Amino acid sequence: MFLRKFAFFVFFSFLVISCVEVYDIRYDFNTEIVTIDGFVTDGRGLTVYLRTAISSDRNYYSQPLRDCVVELRVGDSSMIPLTEFSGGVYIAPDNFQGRVGQTYQLHFKTPKGKVYESEKEKLAGAGSIVKLYHEFNQNGILDRTGTRVAYSSLDVYADFSDPVNERNYYLWRWMDFEEQGICATCEGGKLDAKTFQCVPERNSRITYDYRCDKPCWEIYYSNEVNIFSDVYTNGRTVTARAVAKIPFYATGAGFSNRGALVEIQQYSISPGAYEYYKLLRDQAQNTGNLTDTPPAAIIGNIKNINDSSEKVVGYFGAAGVSKSRLFIDKRPYNTAYKFLMLGKDPNLEPDQQPMPPLFEFRPPMAPCVLSANKTPTRPEGWAL
Repeated sequence: MFLRKFAFFVFFSFLVISCVEVYDIRYDFNTEIVTIDGFVTDGRGLTVYLRTAISSDRNYYSQPLRDCVVELRVGDSSMIPLTEFSGGVYIAPDNFQGRVGQTYQLHFKTPKGKVYESEKEKLAGAGSIVKLYHEFNQNGILDRTGTRVAYSSLDVYADFSDPVNERNYYLWRWMDFEEQGICATCEGGKLDAKTFQCVPERNSRITYDYRCDKPCWEIYYSNEVNIFSDVYTNGRTVTARAVAKIPFYATGAGFSNRGALVEIQQYSISPGAYEYYKLLRDQAQNTGNLTDTPPAAIIGNIKNINDSSEKVVGYFGAAGVSKSRLFIDKRPYNTAYKFLMLGKDPNLEPDQQPMPPLFEFRPPMAPCVLSANKTPTRPEGWAL
């Protein structure tokens, strides 16, 4: 529902409240529900995702909530404006960093004049990741029926320290960098060498893929809720906690995918946030995963300040975060069942010598364009 590959990274929000209530909102015709996703951490930066979930003709989809006036209200009476980085994605200034012990509240106004705000959240410190390690799982991920292996996985585990004499709750997310050899795909046409736009060709049903003009990395994000309570482990080092199951990604035939760089993000969340994400996780177990159509909307800690009856989905708050990266050499795992990034093997446009009037070699190579899901910048920690 909220999480996707985009994400991302996506990602989540937290608030101390005594309980979280589930509302059975039926996605009837023309229903629109505002959804929020974001949190302040003691790391640098802040990203908030605003979207509108819409049902139309019995279909569910979501779209970015654009052109909002968004600000972060701090307990010391200061205010941090957020700017729209891309559709529905709002970011704080680069030098912003949350402080442990401070309170934070999200406030935003939509183009239609509706005003929303979250409850205040106090930022608590995070337990630290002590060690990350992985295991190759040949039969890691099954298909939706649960009867057949879909593809192999890289299963990541963490050892972490849990503070003594206090109740703690954790949420894990991951971000995965994978080598990507294809940077453009044209269906029913070819890539223009100057504009890098796809030019349709009459009656063509062929799909061509185009190599990247420089090293490029695809970025994937977790789409499952992974939470933990220390009720049985208070004050002890927790070992071998499963924190990620990474599909064994590959570009396809003719391309090497030598490694994966996984970043694990461990958040210290509040009791209320834990209950919220527990409900979200339980719902995802019934529907498949968080990208499926939700049977019910789980209401978090954001409200329309002028209409208390409006149901607003999502959570915003504050959480301490500990991050650690693990590089995994994939070359030894030559028996893996691979998850093809394009959904198929690449089909490259055939090489051609320059001919008048074009006088250009084909096919062109496509640029690796920086986005939430792709980067031309070598990720820190990449070991090959």
